[in-house]
Amino acid sequence: MLRVAGRGLDEFETTALLVPEPANRHDPNAVAVVVQHEIVGYLPRNDAVRYRALLGHLNTSGFVARVPCRIWGGTVTDHDYDRNGNLALTERFRASVTIALGEPHLCLPMNTAPQVPHVVLPQGGAIQVGGEEHHLAEIKPLLRPEGESYAYATLHEVSDSSGRAVKQLVEVRLDGNRVGQLTPKMSGELLAAIRHLDDIGYVAAARAKLKGNHLKAEVTLYCARAHELPHDWPGPLGHALPEVQTVQQVEEPPNVEGSSPAGPTAGGFHTPIPPKPTRIRFVVPPGWPPAPEGWEPPPGWLPDPSWPKAPDNWNFWVAE
Repeated sequence: MLRVAGRGLDEFETTALLVPEPANRHDPNAVAVVVQHEIVGYLPRNDAVRYRALLGHLNTSGFVARVPCRIWGGTVTDHDYDRNGNLALTERFRASVTIALGEPHLCLPMNTAPQVPHVVLPQGGAIQVGGEEHHLAEIKPLLRPEGESYAYATLHEVSDSSGRAVKQLVEVRLDGNRVGQLTPKMSGELLAAIRHLDDIGYVAAARAKLKGNHLKAEVTLYCARAHELPHDWPGPLGHALPEVQTVQQVEEPPNVEGSSPAGPTAGGFHTPIPPKPTRIRFVVPPGWPPAPEGWEPPPGWLPDPSWPKAPDNWNFWVAE
């Protein structure tokens, strides 16, 4: 069990990895919950079966799911009486681990992240998209049999001259296709952020929840409004590759059999990517999202600060 500092009760939030154990002799569907390279528990059997296909897909692709996790633990004192009726105090260690995990069909987006430099707005309240009934053909390929899914949407400022006065609205697109727009009021809540990103060469993106079937569909954004963003948002940026993160982020699986060298630290300072020699291709380090085929970092490009730091002496270019 992961060590919890101190003798009193302690509670903290971290992230956990979900690692399938197909060779587990007790249950071939077992999924270990790993925190800081230590197994702190397993998914309940019923849940392990529900998430088997999703986690197997990630595992065969070389990834493992990473989810928010809360750990509670510490030494507690039990009060009881012995055979003589005297009060007896017994100290013991107790702990619990809770993870946040969406429904299996909502854990991965139905499309890839935008293939251009972009920033995904932080999670926020629901914003209903209007006019999606006119774009069912563009939405249908991203729907799921369960009746709901989520996808990356991009947000774009457009001019609406249909009324007496020209209005600036936010157009919502999925994979480059228009699927609706926001009301003037809600557009005003996001335009400042969209314009700011556009000024520095980025497209604004958001997580969109899709509901419906082949007859009707609706699109809802879940993103922070401009006034809710921190003053230093979006922070230092590189030209972001497409994200490989969803409700649950993904990263390379750890070695959970025992101690292993410390991996790269997220949020560290990156060194500039060396220039590309001839007749070779660019290779991303472990934990980075995969680059689209043929993609090369432009001059001066730096990775996103949230990605793990590249291992020492990592070879970014390999011969074709």
